[in-house]
Amino acid sequence: MGTITHDINLIIAALNRGEIAAIPTETVYGLAGNAENSSAIQQIYTLKQRPLNHPLIMHIAKDADLTRWATAIPDYVETLITHFWPGPLTLVLPCLPSQINPLVTSGQTTVAIRAPSHPLAQQLLSLLNFPLVAPSANRFGKISPTTAAHVQDSFNNDELLILDGGRCAIGIESTIVAATNPNGYQILRHGMIDEAMLHQVLPGLELPRDEKIRISGNLDTHYQPEKPLYYFTDRNLAKQFCAQHSAVVVSLKQESSTAAYELYYQLRAADKSSADIILIELPPVTSSWKGTRERIMKAGRTLKL
Repeated sequence: MGTITHDINLIIAALNRGEIAAIPTETVYGLAGNAENSSAIQQIYTLKQRPLNHPLIMHIAKDADLTRWATAIPDYVETLITHFWPGPLTLVLPCLPSQINPLVTSGQTTVAIRAPSHPLAQQLLSLLNFPLVAPSANRFGKISPTTAAHVQDSFNNDELLILDGGRCAIGIESTIVAATNPNGYQILRHGMIDEAMLHQVLPGLELPRDEKIRISGNLDTHYQPEKPLYYFTDRNLAKQFCAQHSAVVVSLKQESSTAAYELYYQLRAADKSSADIILIELPPVTSSWKGTRERIMKAGRTLKL
């Protein structure tokens, strides 16, 4: 079973030795390793049971120089960094192949980078002399963890150091934006930095999504609980279903940021309930709800009687 600790020095020592450790970010807990160490990166893929064609996000200190890893950085990237870093925004940029381990990019010519805002994550990154890769600290395709205990539960048969930074403040993964075109950006994955926020700082620069860029979480099924999950829009249909089956209904708050904060936490609690099936109401189709809605649709299927 993993060991939960508040001692950041234990985590630093492990990462410096080329080991991996779970760390908190503002989005979800990440399974972190030295982004310049092939052995550490391979350990992450192996422990997560993650396919090698799924690129990783590189995490950097807030004052790090992007030109160390990226080239041909569009002018508008500075605006995105000013408004949203450190924070839950990942930028996909043209990479410098000589500076990026190909295990990070999965052989692509782009690299995904973000500067997390969690104070412990930033403290770690400022004390290390290398960036970290840190995909969600759970088995591939399953519910992401938002507490140290969730990480421990995900890897209950594995030895793993887990840095306890409390419950993650946001609760779903970062927004991913491709900044590979000098004329504008593309949203590759929705999160709590939504279309309206991006449009406000970069009006008229959103371009259609480039489906050729592979990112984490782009499969049709992902973020799944162990129990079957069904989403619904008709509450009467849900009531009929509950009358016929052993089901638990996950209720999210009406405010989108609170709902995102609760989503994985409540799904994990439902997974541990005595019910056989989990139900959840599908959020509205609006900009601020897209991140949560996208994850629910990937985690479940439409409810039918």
